[in-house]
Amino acid sequence: MATPYQITKPLRRACDRCYELKARCQLAHSAAKCSRCERLDLTCSTARPIRAAGRKVQRRKHSASTKLSKTQHENIVAWLNDASDLLPEERDLLIFLLGRPETLDCYVVCPSFQAAAQQSLATQLSAALPTVKDAYLAFAIALKRLSSSLSTNSGDMVRHASSAMATLRSLPVANQQDATLCLTLGAALALSMHSTIGMGVAEICRYCLTTTTPFMEKTVLSDEPSTAWRGFMVLLETMDCLVHRRRPATRLHFDSPGEVDRHLGLCSPLLPYYYDLCIISHSLTSTTNTDVLALLRKQLDGIHTSVEAWKPFLPGLSASQFESAEIVNLLAQARVYRLGALLVSHRLRHAFGEQDDSADIWSKEVLMELEIAHQVTQRPMRCITLPFMIAAVEIRDRHARSRAIESIDEYVDDCSPVVRGAAADFLRKVWLERDLQITSCWLDSIHKPCPVIHSIETACAA
Repeated sequence: MATPYQITKPLRRACDRCYELKARCQLAHSAAKCSRCERLDLTCSTARPIRAAGRKVQRRKHSASTKLSKTQHENIVAWLNDASDLLPEERDLLIFLLGRPETLDCYVVCPSFQAAAQQSLATQLSAALPTVKDAYLAFAIALKRLSSSLSTNSGDMVRHASSAMATLRSLPVANQQDATLCLTLGAALALSMHSTIGMGVAEICRYCLTTTTPFMEKTVLSDEPSTAWRGFMVLLETMDCLVHRRRPATRLHFDSPGEVDRHLGLCSPLLPYYYDLCIISHSLTSTTNTDVLALLRKQLDGIHTSVEAWKPFLPGLSASQFESAEIVNLLAQARVYRLGALLVSHRLRHAFGEQDDSADIWSKEVLMELEIAHQVTQRPMRCITLPFMIAAVEIRDRHARSRAIESIDEYVDDCSPVVRGAAADFLRKVWLERDLQITSCWLDSIHKPCPVIHSIETACAA
């Protein structure tokens, strides 16, 4: 009779492409390929040599703030265990959301901000548990669904999200404290929607930003809970407004350019330029007046000049606060957002076929920055979906387009699989429109990223 030590069980290894991208590798229904390779129609292989199991031992400095955050999280877990008005399953979900800093890794620009993001959520939970509970539970369920080892009930997520939406709509906002609560509640709700169905995010962000702006106008972007979530929501809404040529709700003001934002890194001061580009883009769709068009073109020239001269404020990058790999990614993120703004400004002035050489240069620089940063740090970059997509739509070479589709899983937010699928579909359709000369600018494409349709198609195929 075989002993337990004589029984061997074949181990499931990630395929070479998923391993290189540090992406989750799951077998598709056919079992011949993983889900990612099957979706992108790639060769799925495991030709790399087998190494010893387990992670390599790494030596890492821990700052005082990291040690402090560990104690704070222990206190959060203890507080949740003592909370009498939580059901056992609710307590488990909230501990999952707030008990481990790495849970929010995909929503912060680098690991050094994990604890700060979680602490801002925990602060509002302890201050207003009944108000934010359903939004947090929906967010926790959405994060669990991203994990292959954990199963959750999607019906519970919808139920909590619906309740949280009703709470958000009825929440009175009369002062800055109320505004902070509204932004935190809205952020948790928006991120849960972003992670699961990919729709409704911009509407939630717009509502929260519009409601809280009177109490936040004099507040600069910083690491405070209200302003940090506010900056991230501005980014999410701006992405939607740029694609659909709409007017964003809020233009942020920056009196302290040296702040390193936990979501936007060093590129926060570029958001007002993206806001202005959205306004100009929207205006161009509704006017034929030559004087107005001349004024808009002059404004575009001014934005282009300012962005071209912009440099990130570097004194905030302290080696004692950030690891070298984090600094590389922060600098790369700032550079690609700058190049992305230049590309948008260029396309608002010049249609496809006009001065394409300049657009090609900026596009290649964005993709090269992302590739070099990944090779140097071997870490995923966060919050770079917008500049990646702006650069990718400019690609004309067939092989480069194939590489861009493969790179979607690396550069488009990994917290939202449905958004990734919609991004790939959007790029293919815009490229086809350009090749057939159906449209003169990707902003005018009749095809817009639609995660909902993609998720429905995926469900039907399954």
